[in-house]
Amino acid sequence: MLKKFIPAVICASICFGISGCGASEEVSRLADAPESDGWSCIFTAATQPSKVDMMPKNPHLSDSTCRQELRASMSGSKIRLTFSNEHSETLDPPGSDLVIESVHVAKLLKPGEPDIDTSTDTVITFGGSESVTVASGETATSDGVDFEFSALEYLAVTVKFGSVPSFPAVHQEADCASWVVSGNHVSENFSPTEWMWSYFSLCRADGYNEGSETLVCFGDSITDGSISTWNGFDAWPDVLANELQSDPGTSHISVVNTGIGGNAIWGGAGMPAKERFKRDAIDIPGVRSVIILIGTNDIPGAQTDTSQDMINEYKAMINACHEKGIKIYAGTITPFGSNEWWESELHESVREKVNDWMRSDGSGFDGYIDFYSAVADPDSPNKLKAEYDSGDCLHPSAKGHKAMGEEAAKALKGYLGK
Repeated sequence: MLKKFIPAVICASICFGISGCGASEEVSRLADAPESDGWSCIFTAATQPSKVDMMPKNPHLSDSTCRQELRASMSGSKIRLTFSNEHSETLDPPGSDLVIESVHVAKLLKPGEPDIDTSTDTVITFGGSESVTVASGETATSDGVDFEFSALEYLAVTVKFGSVPSFPAVHQEADCASWVVSGNHVSENFSPTEWMWSYFSLCRADGYNEGSETLVCFGDSITDGSISTWNGFDAWPDVLANELQSDPGTSHISVVNTGIGGNAIWGGAGMPAKERFKRDAIDIPGVRSVIILIGTNDIPGAQTDTSQDMINEYKAMINACHEKGIKIYAGTITPFGSNEWWESELHESVREKVNDWMRSDGSGFDGYIDFYSAVADPDSPNKLKAEYDSGDCLHPSAKGHKAMGEEAAKALKGYLGK
């Protein structure tokens, strides 16, 4: 059993360019949005390299069944799933093929518990076959299969793995359970031998819904949901999804989360944000808008004023979105006063300069969400309000996530109404 933890923060100084877009000072104009084909993303788990302590051991994934839970951000009449075997191709020796023998989807009876409604059990196919082999460094997307589901409904994806690489692609902080049992149990209820809290290979689910679109929330642990409620699906993107689904004017928007705990613009956990932005924002099916809340983890390692370097990277993200007709909204960096890694006069200055630029008319963003103001303590503005502090002076509590999600919904509805 893995225990939940606050991810370590790593700051890298190497600079990588977003694919197809350099860190230009000029901000491009918004191009026309692409035509919709009816498919929009309803769930994402941004992948990252795995480590020994992330993997189930009793039993191992190989020749076992793994059930993983997700919440559909939007309703649909069909579903398709994407599985990843990324990252291990860079290892020495390189990674091996991932063999998936069978995949089923069903409705979950209750979040946090492995039982499914067996009457809804549906086989997922890949080019008409129940099995698929995913080469090292690649992903595989299933056929679109008939499967009715409602917005915000809990689903279970159950995978019978064959051969699994030593270090498969994972999303470390799922903040919800997954369950493993030896043998093939894809279409039945079972008593798991081991439960985990990561996603294994499953990295995306898309739903078919005419007129739908996707909003991507791109960020680090604060977006990923660190220290939100276990199996509660109440990180700020989840709260935003609830708010948008409650309004008929925005219920066609599916909100998905591509946060990675510990991620940073130039490094941190997983691929650096500027490297993965294309994969985890631009290339998401149905994407029409992106909210970025990234950069917090780049600040504690700064020895000089890096605000302009950060701004240049945000401009590259703006350009990359606008070239594809995608709107992009800034999320202001939240307070971190009293956290021993972050708090300093220099680091506070960097945060303030970045946030001031994000709020300015000339930033190039299509708008901003003032997460900072939503959770800051009015009496000590460099700190989180006490009820919004999870206890580490950095990550928001469940109440803090609620305030952030509601602020995002309020701002977005204002922009969408213009």
